[in-house]
Amino acid sequence: MDKGDTTVPEGWTQQKRPLAWNKRFDFAGYAQTRAFLDGLAALSEVSGYYPDLNFARTHVVVTIQFEGLEVDPRLREFACKADVCAQQAPG
Repeated sequence: MDKGDTTVPEGWTQQKRPLAWNKRFDFAGYAQTRAFLDGLAALSEVSGYYPDLNFARTHVVVTIQFEGLEVDPRLREFACKADVCAQQAPG
């Protein structure tokens, strides 16, 4: 991934004002959901960014909010790594 790439990653939706990206991750059961949330927690600890989360037993909605009207490449990288966390959730 190009560090200068600020396009919306596949599967994420963009809200214009305030600038934010959202994605719903669906899972077969709570164990997968919990593993994904644990992965996001570890990712947040490493990156220093904590997205807004809304979750239930079998899904998590992740919202990444940007400062101002420009996409922060660091937060785009977070979104891409969140996708990887979802793929690695057991199930």
